[in-house]
Amino acid sequence: MNRPVVLGTLIVAFAVASAGTPLFAGDPQPWPWKSKLPPDPALVGLTSVEDVTASINKSDPPTVTITVNASAPNPNFSELQLAPRMGDPKDLVFAFDAKGRPPQDVTTPMVTPVSFTMEYVDAPIDKVGVVEVSARDNCKAFSLTENKAVACTSQSAPQ
Repeated sequence: MNRPVVLGTLIVAFAVASAGTPLFAGDPQPWPWKSKLPPDPALVGLTSVEDVTASINKSDPPTVTITVNASAPNPNFSELQLAPRMGDPKDLVFAFDAKGRPPQDVTTPMVTPVSFTMEYVDAPIDKVGVVEVSARDNCKAFSLTENKAVACTSQSAPQ
């Protein structure tokens, strides 16, 4: 075998192996409204959101960190994440849906507490005033400008 064929085979094998590898939990994700990836149709909404907090980390580059305490409809939900909702870009409210991948073997429904943190880069830091997170049964919001929980107010819609 000649070198270009071997090298090409190794590159393809590495690409296939890494395509199924999830991103590391600690790696910041791109700001969802700037991402070109389509929403994952296999993710489903969580039952409810109990608490949301958010902060801006003045690192280089700056990041927005959002922590969510919620309830999933079944145990063993994975790939918990925030899916962006479309809204008014001028209202300084960024709204999300709390979602996750349900387990393959669906057992009897049993509401289970879950918690996850998302860190985003490339966010328009000066325009992020309030973060809202919706679930099937409710919505919780956190004001970054006031550094406290506030009521949900946006008229956003899921993507």
